[in-house]
Amino acid sequence: MNLLNPIRLFFSSAVFSFKAQFGWLNPPMWFTMKVVMPLSQMAFFVFVGQFLITTGNARPDIIAYMAIGNSMMMLSWNTVFSVINITSNDKWDGTLPLMLATPAHRLPVFVGRAMVHVLDGMLSVAISFAYALFLFGVNFGNTNTLALIVAVFLTSFTMAGFGLLIGGLSFYYRDPMVFANIFTFILLIFSGINFPVQALPQPLQFISYIFPLTYGVDAGRKAIAGQTLFDIAPLLGQMLIVGFISIILGYVFFISFEHVARKTGRIEAV
Repeated sequence: MNLLNPIRLFFSSAVFSFKAQFGWLNPPMWFTMKVVMPLSQMAFFVFVGQFLITTGNARPDIIAYMAIGNSMMMLSWNTVFSVINITSNDKWDGTLPLMLATPAHRLPVFVGRAMVHVLDGMLSVAISFAYALFLFGVNFGNTNTLALIVAVFLTSFTMAGFGLLIGGLSFYYRDPMVFANIFTFILLIFSGINFPVQALPQPLQFISYIFPLTYGVDAGRKAIAGQTLFDIAPLLGQMLIVGFISIILGYVFFISFEHVARKTGRIEAV
């Protein structure tokens, strides 16, 4: 029975996190964000790409490259911003001390609460792919569907781990959303969203492979080009390694900053 407790905590945390989401974000607003945000971001970069084509500074395939990259990027808004918001909102609402007072193990609780955003991130990617197909003419005819679904799921899962890593700062810092903004735009630069990682200066390319999204975007593009799950397995394996390291470091951050916050009284400081 004791072995089942972490699993029960994991799923109950995921369910309650989903229910609590609409305590501050009502369904119409959530739906609007799902529809408008992917379109606005994708359109911005695609139109930049079209301008580069007209000036002769880019090839025509840059449209598909940017559209797919920004589609995969959409899940980072869920898995970075929303996951960080879990603890941040608890702190601002005054419920964080109550949650920390429970005897439940921290790891399944915090990872479970992030899982709803993994599925939400996959929905964001699906909506973005629809825009890429119907509005920007991206060819999905050769797509290996299984490989793409697995790539999107694992990217969303590992990026949630990255969100947990940054979310550990929520215990100690007043407004961790500053870090969320910083890292979201760092991902735009380093994860091969709108241009290849190889276009970065050589010393900076190493930074790209710290982020799970870099592997996920590459795997997604390959799956859409027709490569099988076996073909992209090395990329997915590397992404899982980076993702699990993020989860472990995130858990260490949670425990460390919780200890410091208890000593300094910052758990309730907003």
